[in-house]
Amino acid sequence: MKSEGIILDTIDYKESSKIIHLYTPQGKISVKALGANKPKNGLLGFTTIGNQVSFIITDSKLPTLVEYNVESSIYKISEDFLRVKCFMVMLNIINHIPEDNNHGPIYSTFKKMLKDILTENPKKLLCIFLVKMLYAFGIAPNLKTCVSCGSSDIKFLDLDKGGAFCDNCSSLKNQDELYIIKEYYFGKKEIKDFTACNYDSLLKALRDYYFRYASISIKIQGLLN
Repeated sequence: MKSEGIILDTIDYKESSKIIHLYTPQGKISVKALGANKPKNGLLGFTTIGNQVSFIITDSKLPTLVEYNVESSIYKISEDFLRVKCFMVMLNIINHIPEDNNHGPIYSTFKKMLKDILTENPKKLLCIFLVKMLYAFGIAPNLKTCVSCGSSDIKFLDLDKGGAFCDNCSSLKNQDELYIIKEYYFGKKEIKDFTACNYDSLLKALRDYYFRYASISIKIQGLLN
């Protein structure tokens, strides 16, 4: 069986092998990599967390790796603490993705983020990723109508209350925040083309939102200025 995926983590298996956990367009799977712990085994690319790989495995309950190819490596992020931290947060989110999801779009988004993590602003990348992943947990705020009266003439955003508000239902004056969240959530453009914002402020708001509505703890210490 041929597929593709992104390495999430690995664990030792028996004396010289590993179990590799991957995220694929079909969801999370586990694969046996026989002899992965042996010196000069040639399996480094299939055991490096964050690598995007194509592979062939046996058709069994716990499939065995037959062959693989590294399509993209993020090995160089180890040279940049900020990029490593952002990657670890993304990895944590992917590991929490509920199984009963349409994994194809989630995989595509994750794959795109890892492609850009070596070149784009990592905090911008992380903010966009966290906003886009809200739908995967079923906790996306209402960004189309006022959560109080249902009006489509929305002007402001209150994440604590679950979404957007019209001028008549809120005294907030944060149109920029609403614009950013809508752009990040619905936008399909290149990362460099997304609007810049106060990433530290947005990361704090998203951290609190994920904890409140999905009980996921996002560790952003070390990311904030």
